[in-house]
Amino acid sequence: MQNLVAHDGGWMLAAGPNVEGVVLLQQGAWPPAVVEAFHNVPWLDAASIRIKWSELEPSDQVFNWAPFDNLLAEVKKYNAVHPGTRRTLHIRVMGGEHCPHWFEQSGVRFYDTTQRLGKNRSAPLHIPLPYDNPEYLKQLRQVYRAMFERYQNEALVTVYHGTWSAGPWDEIFHPQNGEPLPPGYTPEKFVRGMTEQLDVLIEEFCLKGKVAELPFSGKYPPKDRINITGTLTARMVERLGRRAPYLYIQSNGWGQTSAGKQTLSWGHERDMADARGQVNLAFQALGTNKGGGWWPQGNWVPLVELAQQYDAAYLEIYPPDLMPLDAAHHIAQAFASFKQWLKQRNRTLYVREGLLQKTFTVTGTPRCIGKLELSATMPPQTSVAGRARTRLTGGAWSAWHTASDVAQLPAGNEAELEVNLHTDDGCASPRVTAVQPVWR
Repeated sequence: MQNLVAHDGGWMLAAGPNVEGVVLLQQGAWPPAVVEAFHNVPWLDAASIRIKWSELEPSDQVFNWAPFDNLLAEVKKYNAVHPGTRRTLHIRVMGGEHCPHWFEQSGVRFYDTTQRLGKNRSAPLHIPLPYDNPEYLKQLRQVYRAMFERYQNEALVTVYHGTWSAGPWDEIFHPQNGEPLPPGYTPEKFVRGMTEQLDVLIEEFCLKGKVAELPFSGKYPPKDRINITGTLTARMVERLGRRAPYLYIQSNGWGQTSAGKQTLSWGHERDMADARGQVNLAFQALGTNKGGGWWPQGNWVPLVELAQQYDAAYLEIYPPDLMPLDAAHHIAQAFASFKQWLKQRNRTLYVREGLLQKTFTVTGTPRCIGKLELSATMPPQTSVAGRARTRLTGGAWSAWHTASDVAQLPAGNEAELEVNLHTDDGCASPRVTAVQPVWR
């Protein structure tokens, strides 16, 4: 069997990774006070660290892993002191204006634009061109590959957060409101370039069995002007299937707006609503109730309940609300309820493909196969396909024939059957209960 498990007298697809829980997020190397908060709050499940690309890779192919490694050591220390727990680590590289200065000398194309900071304020941005930029894609692939190679055997590193060409952060950035557009801009070029960046992430992490994440938030026009996220969601589903266990998208705007309304993704609610049920969702706090963020989060209980309505996988919060604990806004109550909801949901995410192989023999005169007996249950968006081949004892195998034409196989004393189990929905698996040849 490959990627299958025995289940109730049959076989189903194996479970893939399922990242869930409450995550403490801090940019840059974690200071001692944040590390202390991580150790002192019992209901956290993971640590997440964001490092500027320029700090992670100060020169070409020379990496500074210390911030990641130091926090990984703290995760291991917590687990050692608390037997039975398994806190994990998420790591992120941030592009955009945080790209290394040596990029331009290596051939990465940049352009100049601005970002609006308020009604009458803006700031310059010098950032990678999001399309027609093969050297940027090369560097993106190389940094992802370096992260994979560094931590591929470290089971506690569970999520590899990717970056877009981006602007001030690692989120989607598209100039708007009169801000200078990239040279040679067309909407089609922009979306194509973003899709190429997504493909690099999928190929370097997801297709290698690691969980990756990209944000569906930032500064960009609504979907009726340019449908960036709709195209990206469709590409994710095309390459990995719906709700695949190896890919998550995240809103970095989960919280309370300036009008006091709690939202999943400030300004991008439609993007997340349209992605719901297509890709696994996670949410990152917009601010904190203790300062240090844009806007206060408000009461955590309805905010967490809002995330649950979107079938959230994990929720990221910032240290100020744990230093000290934001009891006034019911933070512990909210996340205790969230973790209980995750437990009751009891979600399994299945790998996309599995293979069942069985061999059968007959004694005496060689015989032909009349048909394959294949019993299976197949929920929507799942499938099961069988094939067979035969040979005389000790001889060469025939060519494979699909289930519909096994009667054309030559007579043999041995038959090998393969059954492929497939799902296009990570939350569903087919189940095979019987497979055998019917000899004639």
